[in-house]
Amino acid sequence: MAKRSSRLTLIIVGAACVAAACLFYFQPWQLTASQENIDWEVTVTGSRGEQKSLSYQEIVAMPSREAQGGYFTTVGVVYGPYSVRGVAVEDICKLVGGITPSDAVYVSAEDGYSMVFDYEQINGDLDTYQPGTMSVVPHEELELLLIFEQDGKPLTHADGKPLRLAVVGNADLLTEGHWWVKWVERIEVISLAGPEN
Repeated sequence: MAKRSSRLTLIIVGAACVAAACLFYFQPWQLTASQENIDWEVTVTGSRGEQKSLSYQEIVAMPSREAQGGYFTTVGVVYGPYSVRGVAVEDICKLVGGITPSDAVYVSAEDGYSMVFDYEQINGDLDTYQPGTMSVVPHEELELLLIFEQDGKPLTHADGKPLRLAVVGNADLLTEGHWWVKWVERIEVISLAGPEN
């Protein structure tokens, strides 16, 4: 009887250890973006110099939307399409005065990579490609989102965690990968008009 009791105890303790290990291992993947405690800021600057620093949590708390998008690299490797969630770059720029047709938006990353988008591109004037055939296809409305979730999970570091720029719409289409800036830390609205007289 004592042997049976100690075996049962060992089985229970072993099962508890396995359960605890599984909980520890899988717990980070069960967090939503809003539950993650990430020390990250994005500096947003308007065309007239107004500046605002937004924490990761402040960006995640802004009105967000879910959309679809994917990209391909210069050597033809395809990523996605994914279902992503994020905040419209246009909405973020509104916090520092917004964007006009004579403005461009400069987006830069922690690693020094950067891209510049003109007003038409910010409003979705970018080529889209059909997955599989890679032929250029027409698209409906596109927009640039600063995303924090991909396929229902927070971004991984390899995918640009904590915040990445994405070109998205309501269809499973691809865009060129250089637009998808990882690890975004700065967004700046730049006036392309000459100095005021």
